[in-house]
Amino acid sequence: MKLEDLSQEQREKLAEFGVNTWFVMELLENFINNPNSVGKDWQDLFAGLNIASNGKISVQPEKTNGSAKIDTGSYVNYNTGSSNTPQPFNLPQPQEGEEAIQIKGVGERIIENMTSSLTIPIATSFRAIPVKVLEENRLIINNYLKKTNSGKISFTHIIGWAIVQAIALIPGLNNAFTVINGNPHIIKKNNVNLGLAVDLEKKDGSRSLIVPNVKGADKMNFRQFFDSYNDIISRSRNGKIDISDFQGTTITLTNPGTIGTVASQPRLMVGQGAIIATGALDYPAEYQAVTKDIITMLGISKVMNITSTYDHRIIQGAESGMFLQKMHK
Repeated sequence: MKLEDLSQEQREKLAEFGVNTWFVMELLENFINNPNSVGKDWQDLFAGLNIASNGKISVQPEKTNGSAKIDTGSYVNYNTGSSNTPQPFNLPQPQEGEEAIQIKGVGERIIENMTSSLTIPIATSFRAIPVKVLEENRLIINNYLKKTNSGKISFTHIIGWAIVQAIALIPGLNNAFTVINGNPHIIKKNNVNLGLAVDLEKKDGSRSLIVPNVKGADKMNFRQFFDSYNDIISRSRNGKIDISDFQGTTITLTNPGTIGTVASQPRLMVGQGAIIATGALDYPAEYQAVTKDIITMLGISKVMNITSTYDHRIIQGAESGMFLQKMHK
């Protein structure tokens, strides 16, 4: 079962999973081969889709109760070329000796997600944060945890917790934009469901991203957050993520700094107000080849760049900037 086998209507049935749709499609294929190979939540979801004899999914139309229709933005169907957004002109064509390979499956879904993200007018705030004290405090905490055999705190644990604490002071970053009956609305979320961008290596060696979330992170103490975070990452690596883990994300943390990226401006997905990205923890580039003695003499600290990419329809630059200021503190 591949994504390109589905019609536009069928894709929209799975659209709520966003960047996680490739993962759902793999589970669906497993379900078709063996319904008991997936968890009960997934079985219930897939049971609502009829598998026709030709292997395609037949989606049962949902009954409406007269509730307001919510517009989620533009959709581009690359199979038919139809769209309510104009196609760009002068697209490149393969030249002599070049090969054009159709993008299918996960790659096609990424294109659709990125296209829908273009409906969001975004802006981005940048802030560089010194991390010397953060490093030292993390070392102290981990030395204690090592003695009690209680795991290990990562920088991302602390950064994620800082996001949760900053939202308590600047709650607007946790809101979402929508259109109901033709009128713009802000959806004020009553929980912080922190999405964690998890990089996964697939069986064929390719890499893809899923974004499950820590539910109700604002209701937790740090130990509870630490345990919930570790549970999400562990189940992501082991393919044991449930439907609920993908639903209701309000703000996302992505950490490309783990591979050395200094700063990034990630795409914001429909339904969220902001995505926070962290860069590598390192000395400024001009000091990276300097000896440790000179670093100490000059008092140079490692720094980390943080970006807040936000929906400019409902969040203003001052709010985003203050949010990063609260994270810094």
